[in-house]
Amino acid sequence: MTSWLIDAVLVGALAFTSWRTGAMYRELRKLRSDESSLRAVLQEADASINRAAHAVVLLKSEGVRTLQALEERTGEARELGERLEILLDSYERRRTLPIAVDNENSRLASVSAAIR
Repeated sequence: MTSWLIDAVLVGALAFTSWRTGAMYRELRKLRSDESSLRAVLQEADASINRAAHAVVLLKSEGVRTLQALEERTGEARELGERLEILLDSYERRRTLPIAVDNENSRLASVSAAIR
């Protein structure tokens, strides 16, 4: 009778161990599938971050080029403004001076000289 009782306890322990082994196997399989999906998501996130970083670098270089072009245009505009101011000052000075009627060619020559 004792051997039957020991055999029953051992069969019960074996059944419980088998059941837990099957449950752990299913959990491991689920974890592996979750790991592969997590790996795919992480690779996709890495690719997205790399694309975003590349876009930032492109925007920065494009912004630097735009800023340089803007500075160049601003410098040109300043030079033109200074030339225009000189021309206007020259025109105002010449306008206040008496002009000889017979010397009209010299008036045109002075305008072209002021433009230079």
